Amino acid sequence: MKKILSALLTLTICYSGNTQVTVDNTSMTVEQFVQNVLLGGGVSISNVQYNGGSANVTMECVGEFNDPNQSSGFANGLLMGSGDVQMAAQANTGGGNSQGGTGAQGSDTDLQSITPNQIFDECVIEFDFVPSGDTISFNYVFASEEYPEYVCGTVNDAFGFFLTGPNPAGGNYTAQNIALVPDPANPGQYTTTPVSINTVNPGTAGTSGTPSNCDAIDPNWASYNVFYQNNGGTDYEYDGRTTILTAVANVICGQTYHIKLAIGDGGDAAFDSGVFLEGNSFNSSGLSITANVSSIYEGCPGAYYVVSRPDTTSNGVIPLIIQGSAINGTDYGFLADSVIFDQGQLTDTIWLDIFSTDGDTNFCDTLEIFIDDASACGGPIIKILQADPLEVSINPGDTICTQAPFSESHYMFPTVVGGVPGPYVFGWNTAPLYDFMGAQGDSTVNIQPDTTTYVTLTVVDACGNTQTSQGEFVAVMCPLTAPNVFTPNGDGLNDQFFIVNLGQYPQSRLEVYNRWGRLVYESDNYQNNWDGGDMSDGVYYYILYPNGHSRPQEPFAGTVYITGKN
Repeated sequence: MKKILSALLTLTICYSGNTQVTVDNTSMTVEQFVQNVLLGGGVSISNVQYNGGSANVTMECVGEFNDPNQSSGFANGLLMGSGDVQMAAQANTGGGNSQGGTGAQGSDTDLQSITPNQIFDECVIEFDFVPSGDTISFNYVFASEEYPEYVCGTVNDAFGFFLTGPNPAGGNYTAQNIALVPDPANPGQYTTTPVSINTVNPGTAGTSGTPSNCDAIDPNWASYNVFYQNNGGTDYEYDGRTTILTAVANVICGQTYHIKLAIGDGGDAAFDSGVFLEGNSFNSSGLSITANVSSIYEGCPGAYYVVSRPDTTSNGVIPLIIQGSAINGTDYGFLADSVIFDQGQLTDTIWLDIFSTDGDTNFCDTLEIFIDDASACGGPIIKILQADPLEVSINPGDTICTQAPFSESHYMFPTVVGGVPGPYVFGWNTAPLYDFMGAQGDSTVNIQPDTTTYVTLTVVDACGNTQTSQGEFVAVMCPLTAPNVFTPNGDGLNDQFFIVNLGQYPQSRLEVYNRWGRLVYESDNYQNNWDGGDMSDGVYYYILYPNGHSRPQEPFAGTVYITGKN
């Protein structure tokens, strides 16, 4: 009967008029709607999924609503529905409307577990979260076109908020539905009854009077109608809704939880329902302290604790307990035993000044800070580690010729041990460097200098500590070439005995002999400046003893003919 009635209504009803509620389900992805609209303080989330897959999609059943009149209960927030949530922005002119949806059967077992009817058009958002307080809560309103026709009927749309993770009372929550009816007799307490059309309703069906099977569903159903509100206006479509309800659960701060927010049509794909989630209400409150790192090396900056409080209406002093093997004021800069909050201040940061060394031989000290309050969450441990000394060396240099046709180069690479673990930063002191295997800043470089070069490497570890290697010479020494004749006639051309590449062999000794073996010229630092002196034309024998940076050089010898002096 439900399916036939819905078909008749959707054929005959036309929508008109303007409404105060507006809905946007296209400007952001599902994940962005959750992050930017639903999420509040004291909680971090990750691994957001939609219907078991990526949440990096836009979907018609998820969007942001704005309601200036708060006729839905909230001014703004996240809206999930069993169809296109744009339907909520229509005036309430029909008794059983639907919009969008594929009509496909659902497959989520948790959502299916709370109703005997097959789920259609399911809309499921789930994510992991880590609370910084001892509770997690958010505010919501459930609304539906099934009100009031299907109150205590056999077919109901279904929704639930399913929590999984460690239970502070012991054991674990396993897909625990926290969308529960409040206890009317005990404000702040909750029953074990899920919120639904059959449990929160006006007490009568639209056309059939008081349903006969409400008692069978829940004997206390009649007392729950204080949480129902009929839609008597036209600001949004759904015919009825709950009052503002809160989903709440005790949690262990710093632990990882998983929550699933799910809604779907029950029995068929008609008569849509929606759940309004108050904007930025998904939060974890309570005093808490967190650390940005779990360990840090001596002398490294950047470690800190953050103390958070839920109430910012007044000034306040929060006492701390500081303990661990690290000594306050010795291993780190002195810390006071309390933090002082100004009115309106939500968090305070405790920066740690970890000293570079205190002389003890412990490889690891610990620092643990608690809030001195039984209800507070936190007390994270930061390990203060000692690093081995940073040591840097480079491979030996070599003797090369960088001129064509040789064009030799030399690979330089380091050996680095110790220091603070993490990526090292490398700085070679010489240029030009050619990136045959790397470039300046890389660990391995290929050097091809024009002249003999002294190479060093400075390494910076992850904490900013530096160490420079001992230097190595890369000697540029190309083959020596001497003329077999020169003409010291004063014309400025070929007037000296000029040995090519002699400049690469500093402090080289030259000896020159005549044909009878008599030494006629010598220089311990020959500068290509011998012009034959007062020697007559003829053949002379020379020996050059070249010096080098990295290896002994063989004597360079030959004969030269002097002509043109006379």
